[in-house]
Amino acid sequence: MSLSTFFKGVAFVTALALSAGAASAQEAPKLNEKQRTRGIADAPAMIKTAGIACDPSDAYYVGESTRKDSTGKSAKVQVVEVTCKQGIGYILDKNLSAGNVDQRNCTQAYSQKMANPKDIQCILPGNQKHYTWLTPLVKTSDANCTVDKARWLGQIADQKTNRYEYGCQGSAGGIIDVPYAPNTNAPIFINCLIAKGNSTCTYTTPEQAAQRLQPVAKQAKATCVVEKARFLARDAGKNADFYEIGCAGQPGFVVQTDAKLTYQATYDCAQAKNIGGCQFTDAAAAAAGTRETYAARLKAVGVPCTVSDYSVLGMESTGLKRELVEYKCPEQKFGLAVFLPTEGTTAKAEVMDCFTLVARRQACGFVTKAALDQQVDVLIKGAKKDCDVQQVNYLGRGEAESILVEVACTNKRGYVGAIAKSRIAFDDVVACNIAKGRKYPIQCEIPGNGTYVPPAGATND
Repeated sequence: MSLSTFFKGVAFVTALALSAGAASAQEAPKLNEKQRTRGIADAPAMIKTAGIACDPSDAYYVGESTRKDSTGKSAKVQVVEVTCKQGIGYILDKNLSAGNVDQRNCTQAYSQKMANPKDIQCILPGNQKHYTWLTPLVKTSDANCTVDKARWLGQIADQKTNRYEYGCQGSAGGIIDVPYAPNTNAPIFINCLIAKGNSTCTYTTPEQAAQRLQPVAKQAKATCVVEKARFLARDAGKNADFYEIGCAGQPGFVVQTDAKLTYQATYDCAQAKNIGGCQFTDAAAAAAGTRETYAARLKAVGVPCTVSDYSVLGMESTGLKRELVEYKCPEQKFGLAVFLPTEGTTAKAEVMDCFTLVARRQACGFVTKAALDQQVDVLIKGAKKDCDVQQVNYLGRGEAESILVEVACTNKRGYVGAIAKSRIAFDDVVACNIAKGRKYPIQCEIPGNGTYVPPAGATND
């Protein structure tokens, strides 16, 4: 679901304005027992007609009013409030002419009353805490939340959901889209850092909203105490949200999470320009400081590298969840990339050059594939002098840190081979036709490669 869908305008259903007599009944400090008895008698049939799931424990006949129906004709409406043994209570409006029953729950009625004092709200004792029904739903997303207030924001008709804001006792609340029939999907939660426009949170302060990201920030950097946070962007295709984190007394950073605020990756502010940049941290100062930090992490691995630049390429999504960082330094001719363990883990670092990274289907930025191909051209000439490289296909990794490649020559000769760990020679080179005839595990894949036809008496090796 796109963010534009989250924040589209939601239309409030107009509440029923009752006659003065009915209004005075809801304002009475004591309920009229005759109206209660009548409500209890009428409620079961009205609940059934309305099609709501409610086993009534209490009911109250509120009164009757006249309103216009969809055709513009005036119609009498009977209003009954019900309390359900489980879940939320309702106000039921029965059209006495047509027999249909409309319903709105007590949170909706409360919100309409706040918007228009002439409207009614639930008055039965069991419906006074109209928001408690949301707690079980919210706990599926935030186990620490006990809902202590709520308001209805409106209905998103095309999605068959009602939107509510909820507040949590002593912590940040949020926005929840609750489905109604025939929508049977799970509720959708929107945290207050994302909610904007008509859905802006009023029960949660920006400071409280930022604290929802404290667990995520701790995973990214154990010493960070979250002071501020803001939403930057969403990549729906990758189920990824990006937030800037401002830490107390130290540079902040950007974290990547899923929609449920599960930690995925960390980025420094220098890398966040394309998604809005950092506001809580000076990007230039942070870049210098972060470069020193990554250089120190590399030094701890024991790899010789005078770091002039670096780039965080990503994070392992499963398993060890190490950070993949590329470094630029004069000591490493064929590039350098390292899987660095994150803080607090026992995972080990893994060092590789750009030949290995390309063989693992990941491109380097400081050393291009074209530069690697040039080295392959030099190496193949050591084994096959008449081969001018036209194309290189990196097939994977071989034994002893070798790199398996396919080479297509301009003269239509083709080869598969293993580049040695030293990267200064091939361990072995075999022509495409020989690899095919001997059914080697690696084969030529480039269309037309190895189609060279040797003269009579010569061989295509």
